[in-house]
Amino acid sequence: MYLEKDEYDIPNEQQIYASFQSDSDQLKLQYLASSQSEYENKHIVFLSKYFLEIDFKKISIQTINIQAICLSKFTQEQKTHNPNIITKILNHIKKQLQQQNFLNELHIAFLESCIMSYNYKIGYQFIKSKIFLKGSLEKKSQIIIEYFYLSGLIANAQKDFDEAFRCYKIAHKFHPTDVFTIEAQKMESLLCFRLGLELRNWSHPTNQLLVTNLQSILQEKEYILIKESNLDIQDKDINICLKEWSLQAQLYQFLKNEQELHSKVTFNLINNHFKIQDYEYLIDLLLQINKIHNMFLINEEKHYIEFNYNNLNYKEINSKLENRFDLLKSLNNTK
Repeated sequence: MYLEKDEYDIPNEQQIYASFQSDSDQLKLQYLASSQSEYENKHIVFLSKYFLEIDFKKISIQTINIQAICLSKFTQEQKTHNPNIITKILNHIKKQLQQQNFLNELHIAFLESCIMSYNYKIGYQFIKSKIFLKGSLEKKSQIIIEYFYLSGLIANAQKDFDEAFRCYKIAHKFHPTDVFTIEAQKMESLLCFRLGLELRNWSHPTNQLLVTNLQSILQEKEYILIKESNLDIQDKDINICLKEWSLQAQLYQFLKNEQELHSKVTFNLINNHFKIQDYEYLIDLLLQINKIHNMFLINEEKHYIEFNYNNLNYKEINSKLENRFDLLKSLNNTK
């Protein structure tokens, strides 16, 4: 019996220093941060060891941006070639950052790296465990804006929508014309669209146009497949989100309207409207909607949903009764 060599073992000193003329880690990092070409094997070996052993207590705050640049570039280049080493590095850096009380450039690089390498869980564990000093949040710095925008993306990916909204709102309250605040507004609008919440009119023209288009999609009487031609905004993120969320958003809007008039809705009625022939896919969509809104019970055996009215107040119940009466009255008049 023998132990196999770990493919991602920390390189030894001889491997590292044979690659560089200087023995100074800081000089090596400065060189790698300014390098425009892809990292060579010797650079990858050095950075793997450096980030797996990094100790922020020994790093000067004045030079931390160099480590941040190297981490972002290293993750971007190695996320597909060495995903395991990236995950190990981010886990180690997460523990180091949890000891920091104030935001800096390395926080941004860390969250960017979590997103680039799809290590959302690591980033989410950090943003939920870390509470920064209040004074640091009152400074209208670019780092604050970027940190909360990226945190919103991570929370969004982990389906913690309350946290995502909180982060987006912090990101766009500081500087109304900053590119990250505009992006935060865009993501908040898309999230509202997904969850069936009220869409807000933003001051930035791009986001105003987005909100207008989202509202027009929800007001369609028949389900429409979202295509790029449906939107005037050439934005890859928007198109991806719409493809993933448009059916769910329109189905929720449809069910909300049906809830005003009926106590039950059959799967057949939904299928006639949305052309969803796969019951398993339909039930999955319904479960996603119900997880957020808790508005109905699903009877899979008899193929219908029954709306919940137990948590409605008197005014809401009365409104629904009036709508049903008006509907019956109108039907009677057409006979």
